[in-house]
Amino acid sequence: MKTNQTMKIKTAADQIAEILRNDIFSGKFLPGSRLKENEISEWSGISRTPIREAFRILESERLVEITSNKGVQVPIITKKDVEEVYELRILLEPYCIRRFISTIDENHLQEIEDILKKTEYAINQRYYSLYFKCSIDFHGYYILKCQNKLLYSVFSNARNSMRCAQMVLDKNPEFYRKSLNEHKEIVEALRERHPDKCEKLLRQHLEANCQTMKKNLDKFRLQKEM
Repeated sequence: MKTNQTMKIKTAADQIAEILRNDIFSGKFLPGSRLKENEISEWSGISRTPIREAFRILESERLVEITSNKGVQVPIITKKDVEEVYELRILLEPYCIRRFISTIDENHLQEIEDILKKTEYAINQRYYSLYFKCSIDFHGYYILKCQNKLLYSVFSNARNSMRCAQMVLDKNPEFYRKSLNEHKEIVEALRERHPDKCEKLLRQHLEANCQTMKKNLDKFRLQKEM
């Protein structure tokens, strides 16, 4: 039986890129870590050509940097980088959430509540890589619902920069619970269809996260220097 739907077959490069992407997101490769072709080829049993293609995929996603002198490494995130990303997010996300609130329905609210439940599960299990994914899914949800591909592309680039840096955050459950509670407050404002309150809570949340991220980058840098 013929079908118009086709399944995308993952190439060796796609598979390696997915493994390395997950390793970066889980904190196995922290900012500054180098990825070596020969080591990856040895444990994966894959030749170097697909591995180089995987590196290029990750470079397009801003998850690695490829230079002639340092090879391939996870980008080192600076406080300036964090400030620039959050400046962009504080400009972008309030606009998106206002657009979202004008079209929101009960299905949207249920879907975003499901993200919160998954986030709470991740915190309870101390599964922090899942927590970060859920947190980004939360913010990405209302941006995606704006149905503007360019806006979502900008968010995606900023998202990947932050995923590289998030794994240097302290593994303190209090921070994650505070962040989750702020997400819950934003959802409550969405339920109330209160755009001003929603925007205020979102701005406060992003500004607080920016400060926390910068403090943790300082701690990470000091630990690396010891």
